[in-house]
Amino acid sequence: MLYQNKHSKTRARAHRNMPVAGFYFMLMLAFIMMLSLSVAQASNQSTAELVSSVNRALIDDAASAASYVEMANKLLDQQQFNKALHLYSKAILSDREIDDAFLGRSLAYGSIGKAHEAIADLNVFILRNPRHSMAHVYRGVRYMAQGNTEYAEENLQTAIKLNPKNAQAYDDLGVLYAQQGHIQKALKYFGQTLRLDPYHEMAYHNLAIAYYLLDDNEKALKSVNRAIRLMPESRDTYILKAQVLDAMGKNEQAKEVRTYAQYLEDGAWTGSAAIN
Repeated sequence: MLYQNKHSKTRARAHRNMPVAGFYFMLMLAFIMMLSLSVAQASNQSTAELVSSVNRALIDDAASAASYVEMANKLLDQQQFNKALHLYSKAILSDREIDDAFLGRSLAYGSIGKAHEAIADLNVFILRNPRHSMAHVYRGVRYMAQGNTEYAEENLQTAIKLNPKNAQAYDDLGVLYAQQGHIQKALKYFGQTLRLDPYHEMAYHNLAIAYYLLDDNEKALKSVNRAIRLMPESRDTYILKAQVLDAMGKNEQAKEVRTYAQYLEDGAWTGSAAIN
């Protein structure tokens, strides 16, 4: 049912004039949309120009070394090592006194297997910051990569002297001793790592390898499961679990774990050693 009120005749006239009124309305709407689009395009262009100008400033301004380091640190976290290297190098060219650039670049070099270059940067950093415990850890790890166990142990022990609560130093010393075949000694260092940091995922991973090498597969499985809980996206740790399960005769479970591991990415620990 239609209800009409006193304005019904007015609405009827408006309805009869609708084709003309609608045309002008649509024309006006189109004009407004075009105007809005032009404003949006101008705004986007301004934003793009602003970003471009900022990027040019970062590239050209010699005073922006800290900005290079900040961006390089983010790239390092994203495992974009070559891009990070490029920016760390730009920072150093801009300001050779910016110590964090040498430290960051050493981590990037180490992550792509360039231990010699990493050590060179760490030498500069440590010369200026001799009491930086983690820098000695990083240098020790790079010496391990070169097979220089004497210098590796010396740096890691120095790191502990500088900071007795440096859990990473204990973990890497454990790795060094495990690589030398001193598994029981390595277990003590992994245990100390976990006493200092109960959430140290790599220590659980390394502890699992140590137990695996000792044929103590029950403890190896327990440790690797803890490692997985702390780093559930680490393919390396799932592959280790599959090896442990195979050693325990649980081949079907090992197969399932390996299948799952195929969908994960490699682990990347920029400052840590791993048992080979």
